[in-house]
Amino acid sequence: MFTTFRRPLRHQDRIICFPFAGGGESHYRDWAGRVPDADVVAARLAGRESRFTEPPRTDFTTLLDECVAAVEPYLGARTTLFGHSFGGLLAFEVARRLEARGRGPALVIVSGCDAPRTIASAPQGDLGDDALLAALGRHSAVPGESAANRELLELMLPAFRADLQAKASYRVDPADRPLGRPVRLYYGTEEPFDPDQAREGWAEVVSGPVTMRGFPGGHFFVNSARRQVLEAVASDMARVRL
Repeated sequence: MFTTFRRPLRHQDRIICFPFAGGGESHYRDWAGRVPDADVVAARLAGRESRFTEPPRTDFTTLLDECVAAVEPYLGARTTLFGHSFGGLLAFEVARRLEARGRGPALVIVSGCDAPRTIASAPQGDLGDDALLAALGRHSAVPGESAANRELLELMLPAFRADLQAKASYRVDPADRPLGRPVRLYYGTEEPFDPDQAREGWAEVVSGPVTMRGFPGGHFFVNSARRQVLEAVASDMARVRL
């Protein structure tokens, strides 16, 4: 369920990445070798790319259980969890589960993602094809010429729809302990995002330090400002080594 992009695991630092809704592991392929002194591992979720023929998961808890079980072999290093958008929520909840088992990561980087309570209280939007295609184009989830290729976008729809259904099934359990690890929040300075509100929301579920960093661009600044994001990731990972 995870891939190292055929690279051996040889560093003492490791970043495990989770994709945005409808996205696959290839988004992180070129991160391998570009985060200094760190291995890059990416989640391979059902219903897309190398697992395209498998039905995507539509329930958040089911998806979380699978991720937690499958990530265990990759935890033999100082670990950072990274996720963008829906992947940010998944990375956070994986981190919380791992911490409860005494195997929490050194750092969690949540990118372009609202606080859990905000997500849990949001109404589910229109899941029809036209609405989802418009959302994919509006957020630039597919970079370059592919964004204008309706046939390619339609291939993404089942996984995208399933991830939105999984997100809609997410609930905040008041009994869950706050995550005691440092959390770094990344956001696009051109997306509709209130940094102060986000910090307050994340502070409800994180007892460790919560810090923020903005990047030029909209919701998919991880594509448009990729170089800056990778530099920030490397810098933030270096800080937890100190």
